[in-house]
Amino acid sequence: AKPYPLKMDVVLAVQQYVARMTEGVSGMKALLLDKETTAMVSMVISRSQVLEKEVFLFQRIDAQGRGQMLHLKAIVFLRPTRDNIELLAKELMSPLFGEYHLFFSNVLSNDAVRTLAQADTYELVQQVREIYADFYALSPSSFSLALPPNEAFTTPLADRTRDGLFALLLALKKKPVMRYQASSKDATRLAALLSQHMEQQQETLDFGRSDDKGDSAPLLLILDRTDDPLTPLLNQWTYQAMVHELIGIRNNVVEVPAGAGGSATAKDETAPMTAVLSPVTDEFFREHMLTDYGAMNEAVHGKLEELKRANPHLGREAAQPAAQNASLGSIQEMQRIVEKFPEMTKMKENVSKHVNILHYLSRLIDQHNLLEVSELEQQLAAVQDHKAAHKQVMSALADERIRTLDKVRLVLLYALRYQKEAIEKGTIDEMAGQLGSSSLVGSFVTTEGSHEPLPKPAQYPEVLLGECGTAARTAQSDLFNRGVSAVVTKGLHVVSGRDREANAYMLHQPMLEKLLSLLDRARLPEDKYPYRGCANSKGSGAMASASGASATGAEERMRALKRAPPEIIVFFVGGATYAEGRVVDKFNKENRHCRVILGGTCFLSTATFLESLAARAASNWSTRGGR
Repeated sequence: AKPYPLKMDVVLAVQQYVARMTEGVSGMKALLLDKETTAMVSMVISRSQVLEKEVFLFQRIDAQGRGQMLHLKAIVFLRPTRDNIELLAKELMSPLFGEYHLFFSNVLSNDAVRTLAQADTYELVQQVREIYADFYALSPSSFSLALPPNEAFTTPLADRTRDGLFALLLALKKKPVMRYQASSKDATRLAALLSQHMEQQQETLDFGRSDDKGDSAPLLLILDRTDDPLTPLLNQWTYQAMVHELIGIRNNVVEVPAGAGGSATAKDETAPMTAVLSPVTDEFFREHMLTDYGAMNEAVHGKLEELKRANPHLGREAAQPAAQNASLGSIQEMQRIVEKFPEMTKMKENVSKHVNILHYLSRLIDQHNLLEVSELEQQLAAVQDHKAAHKQVMSALADERIRTLDKVRLVLLYALRYQKEAIEKGTIDEMAGQLGSSSLVGSFVTTEGSHEPLPKPAQYPEVLLGECGTAARTAQSDLFNRGVSAVVTKGLHVVSGRDREANAYMLHQPMLEKLLSLLDRARLPEDKYPYRGCANSKGSGAMASASGASATGAEERMRALKRAPPEIIVFFVGGATYAEGRVVDKFNKENRHCRVILGGTCFLSTATFLESLAARAASNWSTRGGR
């Protein structure tokens, strides 16, 4: 059987929009962007590729001191925000380029069109178009809206999320059936906002084909992060997720801090490193970003050995100091080999960055005792043994080698698993009292817009259980029952071991895996994940309240068919994780009849998840009348 065709590829969708902009204007061009569209474009295409389209200048519209270049034609690609419209109108009244070709990443309001028309007194605007690249394409099957995790889901963020999801549907040319998590007010609210927006933009969603009906209708599933708080609380051991958890990835860019030891040479010991980890431009990363830490080390070893074999005249000098070693035995050795090959520029820019990142990850693992911490995390996530869990967590809280962030996550994992019994026995308060007075790094934004420090570590169990405890999650959501206790009792395998299937540092599987399995068997319960219809089908009547609108014909047919839709878009309000990205990748490889895309308001680490919890708790407290 042939693999399922990649009908849904978010990277390709944005690449095609960039090609349409740059190839549709002849001659020498400048690309004028805003802060967000700069990242959106750079994540899917390299600057050298854009140069091939005769684009010789890249500028931000908000940059100061830009001079006139009337010999260039400006391709303007902006988000249609009020600030951007004002900046563009101001430029059109005092033009810096000979022509202006305007492209906007989402629907342009009539007021914005009038403002730009009035400002174009020199009549330099040649075209005004909407291209729906209003999201960040992380990989072909994942996207983010890059919203700040430390802000609650207030009206501005809800509207931005609605607009981003609508643009995604237009970019992929999909008119989906919608389902949402009924236990979440944020998921319910977003479903209502998007449903109403789709109704208002019916003509835009008319793609002139019938594959959005019956058994061909795609599905959009809107979930809330708080239904699975377990996944973002765990340390990660696959390469991409691990880098994000321990260093941070922002728009596919990693900033390894100064003094991190990113180089084996003393002169570079304090130099910071900026690296692009993109599956679009880095083939090696694309092949190994979802492999575990041990496999990634082996892959880099193998790549360097391959380079040595392919370049024996370079390898002799590098091999002399290590003649006693039959192979590259350590990350430090890999760094030394890389630095002996200065002639190999392409390798230095690619494989060497992974060597340096692995070196830094290795330092953090040792420094923070992460192997032992992660072992305990996985036991809390996978094994039901309250007495042993209490003893192990209390022991970890007394261990000075373990950082505060990891102590907090252990207490929170314990509180989630043993919530009822632990509250009755007072053990959560007992553990919270052991977290000390040290503060967590970070802040959150209040509903009034002010930045506040995060709650004290001892306050986080109460915050977590209030926002993500049993009462807040979908009933019978089966957060912990993974059936892996037998694996744990056989003993733990080190993460660099060869037994990948029984890797005890990766026992936990995100709840998304179960939800996709239920969808694939058409068994996702409708009472917990109802359909959200639009009033755009005949006989459906006016749009219903937030509890759900009348079902469309496509929804009724999907119910009757009792099988998975051919395409699924999963979106997490409150942020997705790279661990869930791995679940989606695995599902896509194993199921040729269905393709899944994962998106979120952002992509979380444990630190940013704790920020989001603080913002959500403060917002809910304010809504309930707290001061």
